Amino acid sequence: MAELIYRRMEKHDIPATLEVRLSTIENAITLEEMKRDYGVTPAGIATAMEGDLAGWLCEEKGVVLGFAMGDRTSGEVLFVAVRPHAEQRGIGSAVLRRVTEWLFDLGHERIWLLSNPDPTVRAHGFYRQLGWQPTGERRGLDEVLELMRDVG
Repeated sequence: MAELIYRRMEKHDIPATLEVRLSTIENAITLEEMKRDYGVTPAGIATAMEGDLAGWLCEEKGVVLGFAMGDRTSGEVLFVAVRPHAEQRGIGSAVLRRVTEWLFDLGHERIWLLSNPDPTVRAHGFYRQLGWQPTGERRGLDEVLELMRDVG
């Protein structure tokens, strides 16, 4: 197995990271649905990366295997996605950790994300295992999870 390389995402990585997001099996989504339901487009991501949005990715032999992105202003983790064939290698938690550390370093005491509330979906357990807690709040069909800065 080749070395996994973690690095900050750049604008030229947007097509590859969107390809990763569109490849996920659970919580599958199309580019059209991302635009219609969330207002997310490649151009919009590029513009946001000039300001409040940043991400980290993992690549192996030049192929992006997973990524996570967050918003510096709101403290929201917007994306966490890993290619199905690269799951169970710790990539999701590693890229998520880089985003959460960045958001906490910016001064957020609380960061948050939206997740599927269905306990049979792997993301449900994934986030909770990493310390994310449900707030009881819903946004559409998703639940809001939060992670508090570790003061210990």
